[in-house]
Amino acid sequence: MIERASTYALIVIGIAVALNVLGLGAAYLFYPGYVDTGEPNIVALAWRLLAGHPVYLPIDDAARITNLYGPYLYLIHAAVFAMLGASVAVGKLPGIAALVLTIVVCALGQRRRGAAMMGFTAACTAAVAVVNLPASVWDRPEAFMMLAVAIGVWINNAAGRGIWFRIAGFGTLVGVVIGLKVFAAVYFLPFGLLMLVRDGIRACIATALLAMAITALPFVSPAFELQYMIDLIEVMSDKPNSLEGLVKVLRYAGFYALPPLLFLAWAWRVMPADERRDVAVLAAGFVLALAAVFYPAQKPGAGMYYLLPFAPLAFDLAARGLARLADKGAAMATAVLVCVLMNVIAIPAEKRFFRNLDWERAGNVAAEIEAIAADNPGKTIEIGIGDSFESYVTTFQRTRLVFDGHPYTLDTSIVIDTTAWGIDIKPATLAMIEACETDIWLIPANERPFDWTGYYGKDVYGLRFRESFHRAYLKTGNRQYFDIYRCRRAG
Repeated sequence: MIERASTYALIVIGIAVALNVLGLGAAYLFYPGYVDTGEPNIVALAWRLLAGHPVYLPIDDAARITNLYGPYLYLIHAAVFAMLGASVAVGKLPGIAALVLTIVVCALGQRRRGAAMMGFTAACTAAVAVVNLPASVWDRPEAFMMLAVAIGVWINNAAGRGIWFRIAGFGTLVGVVIGLKVFAAVYFLPFGLLMLVRDGIRACIATALLAMAITALPFVSPAFELQYMIDLIEVMSDKPNSLEGLVKVLRYAGFYALPPLLFLAWAWRVMPADERRDVAVLAAGFVLALAAVFYPAQKPGAGMYYLLPFAPLAFDLAARGLARLADKGAAMATAVLVCVLMNVIAIPAEKRFFRNLDWERAGNVAAEIEAIAADNPGKTIEIGIGDSFESYVTTFQRTRLVFDGHPYTLDTSIVIDTTAWGIDIKPATLAMIEACETDIWLIPANERPFDWTGYYGKDVYGLRFRESFHRAYLKTGNRQYFDIYRCRRAG
């Protein structure tokens, strides 16, 4: 009786929370702004890629727009732009779709173990996704890496498939995730260890060779100059460590570690020997990979969302144990309790997320940007920063200008990091500003242009840049959200 009721409860909870994630994803899709500073950069670079602009620029280039993410992140977004055209919503679509597909694939990966396990994994994965808002719906790599791991779980659980299926599948997935973020192969360490045990060293070598080929493929294009990416990685790798960040990441690791620990320990004695072997290898790889990710996750600018790609494997391991206990009422009731608790814990994160969506302001900012552009036909326009944290969010919608063909030379989300870690504003950048290569700069209303101390406590643009800007530009008007600065030589 308890087993049947728990089974129905897991199915209902899984469907309900999956629909909740679908709803919040849809809400953010149609929200006219962004919630994260890095989102505009990714979609701007992806859109420009279609026009032949390079994604990676030299460190000493006048423009400061290059991010550390791998080529496949931009290629995914560029492909969607090529099909659907450019807009704020279309730029968000790939990341949101990746999250929704992750939950679907996680559930399908448990199909052989029954509907209760499908509901359990969907519910747990959805809870972790909500806890990690907004990282789980933005366009950075994590949602795509989580989807890749979910597909990896499905491949691992696929019955009747041979060694070449696993080589092709894991080789492709690893190649793509490295092309999303350099260290992302670590998320596939558990699968690699199991392949070594199950299929042998030759299969692992073949998988690695395929992965390297797929990772290298985009660098054939001049849009992705490998050396420029390496140069930036060398500088950014010197970010300091953060004890506070490590403590936070360790605390959130419990979401991923405790459910599999609970149900695997409970079911260990009733597992067949071959499944014990597979579970032991996957669990060992999971622990090693989790520990490895703690290091980059604790650095400034990173965070707990670096653990997000572990969710599909963590809850697959938990479902493996739970499936062996499906006839035990106590275990099934505990699974229901785990799902409920995880999703209850996630509620505050979802509330914060929706509170931060200021629909009225975002819509008004968008309308003002479009109005200023319409009032200045033939003029090139960019959006700069002011002097406060509060106004920074209004600058996120710079993509609206980029989509319309305006220049893209300075992105504060990039300058914050590069300045903080030792890449000062270059003479070429000062010369670009003084030459008025952009006709008009929009600065948050009633604020000092580019006079901002960023997240790391450092002056983002510096006095020399501000002096160059004021020599070249003069405030000529103001609106509700932006002041208008025109090139002095334009009259």
